[in-house]
Parts: sequence; structure tokens; C-alpha cells
Amino acid sequence: SLLSLQSRRVEDEAAKEIMKDGRSRVQSMSLIHQNLYHRDNLSGINMKLYLDQLLEGLQKMYQANDRGVIINSNIDDITLDVDTVVPIGLIVNELITNALKYAFPTDEGSIEVNLTEQDDGLFLSVRDNGIGLDKEGMDGDHFGYSLIKAFAAKLKTKVKIDTDQGTCVSAVIPTYRKLAS
Repeated sequence: SLLSLQSRRVEDEAAKEIMKDGRSRVQSMSLIHQNLYHRDNLSGINMKLYLDQLLEGLQKMYQANDRGVIINSNIDDITLDVDTVVPIGLIVNELITNALKYAFPTDEGSIEVNLTEQDDGLFLSVRDNGIGLDKEGMDGDHFGYSLIKAFAAKLKTKVKIDTDQGTCVSAVIPTYRKLAS
């Protein structure tokens, strides 16, 4: 709320976008805390509930429905420890934010978020059918991509980027702590 109020006083559009991105990152973290304290379970987060709330908040913040951008999710109903949830939540936040901001210049499109348990670990992917991504440009000075790489390293995984027919960023998280629901 404080960032939202402050951004109303900012006239520079680039600065407003930076503040909006900051708000979405703070929202991602606050949802974790809300889920922890609301459920009186201070050790784990239900990923389906958390990611669905995160996606709904990002849809509203970036007016996705008004623009004809649909976000679908396939998220397993699993409870994970906070040390796993925080980096996953921030990676998803960055990827969805980037897709909503850049993938659909003429509006209309779709984004799909997957988090499923597989034999080799948790499979995470965010796919859009937008204009695609210049993979070469991602190695430069891009704060969001730097965050994604840092959080992937924390999860002991690497992200894979596929730019055929839109953009798909995926990772297999080999080690994670699953908790009882």
C-alpha cells in the first residue's frame, strides 16, 4: 500500500514501472507470510493456494483480464517448506510480470504456470504464447533475470529458456522439502 501511494506522486513513467515491479515482489513475499500465519502452520505453504493467490494478484495489478491475457495454472496440491517456497514464488513473480509487461504488445494471449512433482524433482515452468524473447539480451544488465538466476541457484537448479512459439522458462528442482498438509 505504501508503494502504491508513493507511486501516485511519481510522474516519470519508468519510475512508476519500477515501483510497480517492486510492489509485485513485495506482494509475493507478503502472501507467503499471510499463508503461514493464517493457517497457524509456521513451517510450510500450500503451493496451489499460494501460487493461485499470487497469479490472481498479478492479473489484477497488470490488468491482464482487461487486456485479454489469460493465465492458466497446473499446480500440484503440495505443501513445501518456506526455504523452497520463497525462491519459487519470486521466480514465478518475475516470469509472470515480464510476460504481462512484454510478451503481448497487442494484448491478448495466454500464460501457463506449472508446478508438478515428478520423479526427478519439482518441475516448474512458465510458458506464454507471446512475441518471444531475445535470449542473447538476457545476459546483459537485467535486474529481473539476475533475480531469477540467483533464486534458481538457491534452489540448486538452472533455468532452461525455450523461445519457440513464445517463451517457456522451466526448471527441475531436484531437492526440496515436502511437508504434511
